[in-house]
Amino acid sequence: MIDRLSRFRDGAGRIADNPLMLAGPVPGVVDLRKVGLMLAPPVTTGEFVPVSFWHGIELEPPEPITPRAHPDGLRAAFTEAVRDMTAGTDTIGVMVSGGLDSLAVLVHACDIAEGRRVIAFVIEMTDDLGGSSAAEVHRLIRAFDLDIELVVLDPHHDRAEPVWSPAGPHLHGLPEVNAAAAERAADLGVDLILSGDGSDELLGVPRYATAAIARRHGIPAAVRYAHDAASSGPGLFGEAAAVLSRLLPARTTASLYWAVNWPDDWCDPVAPAVLAEPYRTEATAWAKQWVSDHVVAHATTRRTWSVADAYDALFPHTALLPAGNIEEGSPFLHPSFLAAALALPLGDRYQAALPTRYWRCKAQVINLFPQNKVKALPRQKQYFSTALTDQAATLDTAKPLVAVEVGLIDPDQLRHETNTSVLLFVAAIERWLAGALRHGAQIG
Repeated sequence: MIDRLSRFRDGAGRIADNPLMLAGPVPGVVDLRKVGLMLAPPVTTGEFVPVSFWHGIELEPPEPITPRAHPDGLRAAFTEAVRDMTAGTDTIGVMVSGGLDSLAVLVHACDIAEGRRVIAFVIEMTDDLGGSSAAEVHRLIRAFDLDIELVVLDPHHDRAEPVWSPAGPHLHGLPEVNAAAAERAADLGVDLILSGDGSDELLGVPRYATAAIARRHGIPAAVRYAHDAASSGPGLFGEAAAVLSRLLPARTTASLYWAVNWPDDWCDPVAPAVLAEPYRTEATAWAKQWVSDHVVAHATTRRTWSVADAYDALFPHTALLPAGNIEEGSPFLHPSFLAAALALPLGDRYQAALPTRYWRCKAQVINLFPQNKVKALPRQKQYFSTALTDQAATLDTAKPLVAVEVGLIDPDQLRHETNTSVLLFVAAIERWLAGALRHGAQIG
């Protein structure tokens, strides 16, 4: 499910948004076994917070989402979500990157602003092809003739400490830069920062969708999709296996899906060596049980491979915590838009007539834009792996770390760790544990 706002329950059945309201007169005792689960492979890949980190406090399951089509279509649902989220705000902020998702949010924010200020924030990064995120945002602002202010943040100099939350660590890729953006936004009078978080997971075309697309749009569209799918993931082998698997028992189908879709970290998950014992063994055991439970769930509900992949892309999903003292949110995760998007047939997420693979696989996001402006949209996805690698390198393993001092992280293994995702999660855990100590928590 979607954690838009995490809720917590204590042993007496009391529920609160803030776990420290349930933890007793002392700020609470951190359970390191639970913190260690942040390094379980499903979590580092899926980027979610699986549990409460506090002794005696459990994370409440989110409310299920009932798919419900919007009578006027997905674009109208998106406009309503943006309007609802910005109601009562005088100045609207939007984090943009130069990609389709955040641009859709910015365009709709301008459409419903009705004279209010709209301020966009972009982190200056160089993508993997050498392009500038800020330059792309400038181009799109001109192409869409948007009446906004733009703030460009330098990731090397515009950095601040993210606001600590008892709900869990910040999962932003560049949390200190996002915190600096929040500080700048506060200085400019921004009441809310919107983002495109959740779009890929919610509206992206799943793997194994050949049959679903054929049913909705015919054989030529399915052939085009299969050609696009051939260059990623399990490719044509996976598409063929998905079709043939329908002849097999549900449990066998689900197990094969998992083995083909997640052949590495999620098929036989093992927590990374930076996690010290006994936490590594416990995180590995939790991950294996998590995988088993998900395979059983797919079998019980008799999900096809494409439905299972769409489900696994979105669930579980923890919405990003605010990096500063300003509310943050994504209209893609607004309850009414979620319901409308989940009511959409999976085959409709793909549109064979669009000119590039990126557009074809982002068809429903493309449809959120005015048709006369579509030609100005970026035609390929930006990747910023260098920026994430640089961020991971900011973790100073030579200085004393709380996570090492309490025995959660193995310092020798950490010095030799090179996996960017693992290092980013270790940094997030370290930042959270240090914040917990500053707020008077005990660590056990």
